[in-house]
Amino acid sequence: MKKILPSLLPYLLLSLLVVMWGSAFAALKVSLTSIPHLWVMSLRLMIGSLTIAIVFLLMKKRLPMTLEFWKWSLIIGILGFSVPFSIIAWGAQYIPSSLVAILMGANPIITLILAYFLLPNSSLSFRMAVGVLLGLLGIILLVGFGNFSSDLYQFQFIYGQLAVLTGTFSFALASILLKNSPQEHSFERALGSLICGSAIGLLLAYFFSDTSLILSNISFKSLVSIILLGIFPTGIATVIWFKVIALKGPVFLALVNYLIPVWALILGIFLLNEKINFIIGFGLILITIGVWMIEKRIN
Repeated sequence: MKKILPSLLPYLLLSLLVVMWGSAFAALKVSLTSIPHLWVMSLRLMIGSLTIAIVFLLMKKRLPMTLEFWKWSLIIGILGFSVPFSIIAWGAQYIPSSLVAILMGANPIITLILAYFLLPNSSLSFRMAVGVLLGLLGIILLVGFGNFSSDLYQFQFIYGQLAVLTGTFSFALASILLKNSPQEHSFERALGSLICGSAIGLLLAYFFSDTSLILSNISFKSLVSIILLGIFPTGIATVIWFKVIALKGPVFLALVNYLIPVWALILGIFLLNEKINFIIGFGLILITIGVWMIEKRIN
């Protein structure tokens, strides 16, 4: 039993990330209805920082005050939080949330390529490449082609897609750099990165947001959504993100992008009475095969 639990821990943590990050798309959409996108990014980071800080204080821990620690916290805070959260939130205003999920599904491809060039002893085998492509094809089939409407050639629609891809690249790069960073103080660095990301995010929102944050204009649904978005997909999920990378690496973490649409499908079937069809079933099969091909090479 003692040997089984450590081997299952990365998969249990990955499942938690799927639930938290998979639920973030709906919360993000609701938050954007009455909160400007840069303020959505800033508020979720500040709430996430506060969440981890409370746990941190209860555990009676202290943040390291070394230059090395804060250097890496600043790098991850910018590339892993303030940049992708702001760009993806902006892009999500102009494209469907399901299309956001498809575009973020490019994360494993980007992560594998970056890992090949930036991580020592990292290889990009034909088997892994095929697994990634099969998984990405499965995501496209799972979400469906109905989202690709006649708005495809409108500038905002195209810019929205490019923004989400840019944010995805930034997040993948942060995961690679995090693997290269010192692995001690991972919990502390999660809080440090959120603090740095919050500071940068607040500056971006204050100086570059087209719309001021007016509390009276925020709807109750948006308020609840941004609080949940900050506590779970941002705060708690950050600690899990650091832990998964430390245990299995960024390529394993990238598999979460295949499983998030699966979680969304499960919620749709059991909560919204949505039905599964042949294309969705075939997409799930492709995702399963793709995950198996990549994960088999990681172990």
